[in-house]
Amino acid sequence: MASVNPLSRELVFKIVYYGPGLGGKTTTLEHIHATAKPEHRGKLVSLATPVDRTLYFDFLPVRLPPVRGMNIRLQLFTVPGQVYFNATRKLVLTGADGIVFVSDSQIVRADANLESLENLRENLNDQGRDLAQIPLIFQHNKRDLPDLLPVEELDSMLNLFGAPSLPTCATSGEGIYESLEKISEQVLAAFQDRLPESTEGSAPANFSAVEGGLVNALRGATHRAEAPTDVVVAHIKAPNGYPSFPPEPSPSAPPPPVLPPLTTLPGIEIDAEGAPPPPPAPEDALVNRERASESGVSFAELWPEGERDTVRDVEEAIARGRYWRAIELCESLVSRVLAGAAGLFGTHEAPRDPAIVPMFLGLDGRRYLAFRSIVRDARGDGLITAREALAAYAFAIDARLARSSIHHG
Repeated sequence: MASVNPLSRELVFKIVYYGPGLGGKTTTLEHIHATAKPEHRGKLVSLATPVDRTLYFDFLPVRLPPVRGMNIRLQLFTVPGQVYFNATRKLVLTGADGIVFVSDSQIVRADANLESLENLRENLNDQGRDLAQIPLIFQHNKRDLPDLLPVEELDSMLNLFGAPSLPTCATSGEGIYESLEKISEQVLAAFQDRLPESTEGSAPANFSAVEGGLVNALRGATHRAEAPTDVVVAHIKAPNGYPSFPPEPSPSAPPPPVLPPLTTLPGIEIDAEGAPPPPPAPEDALVNRERASESGVSFAELWPEGERDTVRDVEEAIARGRYWRAIELCESLVSRVLAGAAGLFGTHEAPRDPAIVPMFLGLDGRRYLAFRSIVRDARGDGLITAREALAAYAFAIDARLARSSIHHG
């Protein structure tokens, strides 16, 4: 959901581009990134497998002109259209403030549009949300191709709520900024509707006061002739024996967890570089480095030099039966892995929600939730066994291996 920073007077909204595979979602973000004025666009991040076009998701931050004294930042996401990535779509959809449904106007893609819209409705229902109550527009794409359905017919087929709809061509950019303006106005209006009653009499938030309108304010005069340099394409290459992506849940499995923002997790304080400070040194005489090194195999070499002592502390704590301490240290290790992964894909504008960040690493959000449950138990009065401590350490190792496997393409 929308976040507000009262000190910087900034509103941050999450907008998700949804629709069938190869319908133009990624091309839409690529066009905005390639043509927007530099002061309004951030880095375009695409998370992909080594398989062409099998994108996990795209992320593009966009800064809008101020409205009524408030700075506005959009986080634009796409979801993978392929059927077998539904778990990813659910996670990316979490907390969306607005949705742009990108339909494929070709006659042969009519069924794919309907299936994707029904999938959107189901995924929102699983999260306790109603499509009719969320800011929504339809972007009927590929209007430059032959054998197309009329826009009116696409609306009668898909647009059951009378939402705004626009014909677009993502390859040429026709209608792309106009769609962004429409959904931005809707999320602003929905946000204003949730404000306290004392503000109800104020004028509705829109971009009519922006000189030349939002479209002209964002879009540069021409498309950049040179290839943009601020594009990050991250390829996930899983370690041997690990899947590239979290396995899809069975139909009977519960929906993916809605996890709290990373900055609200206990013991984490994100700094300007996107990583929490190193864990404090132990207060007792738990650590015996020489004994740890002589005890057998250690996984400390998987971590950067500055974190290896903490890993050896974990191993020593498990060996001594100090399971609560081992879990506490594992939490510090995992927190740094997640925060560091977010920082790989841009600046402070990178999303830090654990519903998204584990996907940067190819980790299943449900496994992360199980890890958090172990951490909570370790802080309580419950009995902590070697099994829980080893499970926490195993997750920390998996997270570190996944983090090490990410490379930029």
